[in-house]
Amino acid sequence: KIGEVFYKIWSTFLGKYSHIYAVCRFGDDLGYKSSTILNPGDIKSMIIPQYKKIVDLVHSYGKPFLLHSCGNIFSVMEDIISIAGIDAKHSNEDEIAPFSMWQKRYGDRIALFGGVDMSFLCQASEDEIKEYIRNILSYSVNYPGFAFGTGNSIPDYMPVENYIVMIETAREFRNEI
Repeated sequence: KIGEVFYKIWSTFLGKYSHIYAVCRFGDDLGYKSSTILNPGDIKSMIIPQYKKIVDLVHSYGKPFLLHSCGNIFSVMEDIISIAGIDAKHSNEDEIAPFSMWQKRYGDRIALFGGVDMSFLCQASEDEIKEYIRNILSYSVNYPGFAFGTGNSIPDYMPVENYIVMIETAREFRNEI
């Protein structure tokens, strides 16, 4: 039933607003830091088929689909890509896996958004942030679907200076390549 409601919502949304959006996305956190929230078999049998219906609908409007999902979802990621057919994924935490691991595993098949771990960005020094950002960007230029940004939403407790250092370092890097 939930899948049917979700499909109707997406059908209505796309019918009215698809001309406005370049990319369609939704967030559905499937994991904790150590594993998926549900048994991977249940995700594969109950959730991924629903994702496929939505992704196919989005594709029928000529739009790519971005999934935001937090957590360790490696056990279901292949099915999310090959069966559901997502075009991009957002969200990462270095504690689960560094962004480079996501890129090595999936960066040749889907776009990966993010790269910057929020915990690190909130706590690191300016010099640590600069080095970290340069390392991410240096590695990521090898993956054409990479979109630089934070691995999750920007919390209100983040030091503004740290965010500015991230942006300025990325700009400097872009001007150097």
